[in-house]
Amino acid sequence: MENSTPLIALEDVVVRYTAGTEALKKVNLSVGKGEFVFVVGSSGSGKSTLIKTLLGEVPVTSGSIRVSGKQLNKLKRKELPYYRRMLGVVFQEFRLLEDRNVYENVALAQRVIGVSNERIKKNVSIMLDMVGLNDKSRDYPQELSGGEQQRVAIARAMVNRPGILLADEPTGNLDPNNSWEIMTLLEEMNKLGTTVIVVTHNNEIVDRMKKRVVTLHQGNLISDEAQGGYVQ
Repeated sequence: MENSTPLIALEDVVVRYTAGTEALKKVNLSVGKGEFVFVVGSSGSGKSTLIKTLLGEVPVTSGSIRVSGKQLNKLKRKELPYYRRMLGVVFQEFRLLEDRNVYENVALAQRVIGVSNERIKKNVSIMLDMVGLNDKSRDYPQELSGGEQQRVAIARAMVNRPGILLADEPTGNLDPNNSWEIMTLLEEMNKLGTTVIVVTHNNEIVDRMKKRVVTLHQGNLISDEAQGGYVQ
């Protein structure tokens, strides 16, 4: 870890849903600035809940989460949108706006925070170039392949230059070739200094990329390996 103070720190985090199910059970986890971390585990292990707690979508029942010095469980509802500006998020199902072209899908993330049109044009062009889609800027999502749509989603997530990128099953709807393209892209973003956390069930990718691997099982953090493989 690069710094003594972690960028992300979970301390004894418990998430209990109203039905009584404990999705996370006293989870302790620290992630340093610039790390690339896989979060793995079987269905129902708590992977997506972990991402949702980091997004501030799911409150912790007990324990604490600190991200960039902000304690999530003490943030007011009106403060959450500003906190989320520090994060880029990529989902399995892309979540692009079908009635907007590629340029506008990426530009929207900038418009929300009040960036000028001149800066938007420059920043969107830079990001689309990074993901190899400048020639598709006027195309609409339905005209793109799954891999291209996910690259647009990554460009949208990164255009505001967030310090942290959360990717929840980013290759879940993609074939192996497109999956590797997406993972290579995430690795490139990480090399630029972005802290990347990827939730995945793709054991081949995890085994081959040799990154830090955190394994959850039934809400418990059971393994944390500096260069781990997929734990069944």
